[in-house]
Amino acid sequence: MKRLITTFFLSLLVHGALAAEEDYYQLVTYPMPEELKLEVSGLARLPDGRMAAAIRKGEIWILDQLDPNHPDKITYKPFAFGLHEPLGLAWHDGALYTVQRTELTRIRDVDGDDLADEYLTVAKGWGVSGSYHEYAYGPVFDPEGNAWITLNTSIGKKVIDSDKWRGWSFKVTPSGELNPVSGGFRSPSGIGMNLAGDIFATDQQGNWFPTCPLMHVREGAFHGHADSLKHCDLPGATFQVKGAIPKKITVAEAAKKIPAYKLPAVWFPYRKMGMSSTDVLCDTTEGKFGPFAEQLFVGEFTMSFITRVALEKVKGEYQGACFRFREGFQCAVMRMEWDKDGNMLVGETNRGWNSLGDRSYGLQQLLWTGKTPFEIKTMSLTKQGFRLTFTGPVDARTASEPSSYSLQSYTYPYHSSYGGDELDQKELKISKVTVKKNGTVVDLIVEGLREGYVHELDASKLRSAGGAPLLHSEAYYTLNHLR
Repeated sequence: MKRLITTFFLSLLVHGALAAEEDYYQLVTYPMPEELKLEVSGLARLPDGRMAAAIRKGEIWILDQLDPNHPDKITYKPFAFGLHEPLGLAWHDGALYTVQRTELTRIRDVDGDDLADEYLTVAKGWGVSGSYHEYAYGPVFDPEGNAWITLNTSIGKKVIDSDKWRGWSFKVTPSGELNPVSGGFRSPSGIGMNLAGDIFATDQQGNWFPTCPLMHVREGAFHGHADSLKHCDLPGATFQVKGAIPKKITVAEAAKKIPAYKLPAVWFPYRKMGMSSTDVLCDTTEGKFGPFAEQLFVGEFTMSFITRVALEKVKGEYQGACFRFREGFQCAVMRMEWDKDGNMLVGETNRGWNSLGDRSYGLQQLLWTGKTPFEIKTMSLTKQGFRLTFTGPVDARTASEPSSYSLQSYTYPYHSSYGGDELDQKELKISKVTVKKNGTVVDLIVEGLREGYVHELDASKLRSAGGAPLLHSEAYYTLNHLR
């Protein structure tokens, strides 16, 4: 009951943003046959422009006639059956690939009748005990043809030997070799790749995760969840954590005391930026979807919206800022994929948990209207503070006033308890503001930047050159390393 009440009030808070967002990104809802429960768990665009959709009950369907001007013309055709909760989908090298509970599977239509007739095991070898939460996600293919997958921990049950590699990520080579990469996940339901070919995964707020993170998945990284440490003794493990996990420390302190522990590239502050992050989709549309090319979009389950992430590398590691992007989906945003025209297809399912909206599953499409919203495009770190770039010129008077901005920083606890509050909050002084490049860049000189802290910016007093407020005036920069 408590969560239902929370969800109700959250819906009241976000309702006011929808009207303005619709001016820039239009939402189209596709109908479906009443008998088809399209609880989307994976999306993949096919070479001919059609879309394949996996659903959690173990099927893959082919979606055709995806026309946002005529959504009623969409068609659904069954393609594959009998899968065990596929939680991802990709087209690669002439076939569809999905991760089932126990394996990575390659699925092909050999005889060309639009029905799958070949199911081949590509890789397997992780533990499955039957625990409800032993999900497996992916794949995502990198430029070298490796398939990346992530595994849940066995949440809510004692870790046993048969649960091997739970909470780890893997890279499957083109020859089918299963290689452990990193560990420390809780429930990494989203996995994606940026334009540089680096892999990222989201996770869920809970034990060891004070709020939802976006993590750079790379060899030897410990992402934080201690249940996975049991598997560090297995052949192939890529890191070790010696001794007991320190108690009563923050994530900033943990990064200094636990050598293998790598802070997330981005923390999504709880409720402000969601409660349960899902899919990761890089904007590869080269401007067809608006002014955020190369940035990442991240789905949100409970609050049924999409966020936006702008990353940069500092001292060789990713960090960056997250922003609100688009509210108002009919239920939990689970999977996202680009169609052939650069529109975003959104597959939805709340799978029995609570989410904002009036449906339990569905299919929607997000289209850029061609109008550019006034937004903070990026927030990047300088040696003296932050640089803000905007999608359009700012009003020089409001933008040059330090009082037009407020900035605070905080960190989080690193502990086995569920979730965690913002800790060590501090208001930061902005001592100088400089407007540059015809009003599209603003430099803030800030006193007291801190490593391992989220820096929360409020620019609601700022106006565009035409007098408009920012569509979304908050930005949250995760600062792991100073320049």
